[in-house]
Amino acid sequence: MTAPASTDGPAPDGVQNERTALAWQRTALSLLASSLILARLTFGRLGVVSLVPVVAAVAVTAWIFFESRGRYRHDAGIALRPRSRGGTAPFALALLTVLLALTELVAIARGTF
Repeated sequence: MTAPASTDGPAPDGVQNERTALAWQRTALSLLASSLILARLTFGRLGVVSLVPVVAAVAVTAWIFFESRGRYRHDAGIALRPRSRGGTAPFALALLTVLLALTELVAIARGTF
């Protein structure tokens, strides 16, 4: 039997998996939302080019949701096949962040803001 959770000590066993899955999902949704906001703010100056980060964000967000669900299921003992942990998901999120930053820099250089 595990001890009750306190605010000073570590979290009880079993919640790390849920927290990790939720953190990945929250990060993916944040990047999707920021790409939509960026597209809205820069569409007048950049046109269709401002939608490139949105398309990339939708693809990466869908993939991150699929990957985080698979990792959650494997770590919870529901799925037997292990998921890859080779660093592809962090790389994809970092690449999307760079794409958003570059789009913003192009918009600033063209005088959008």
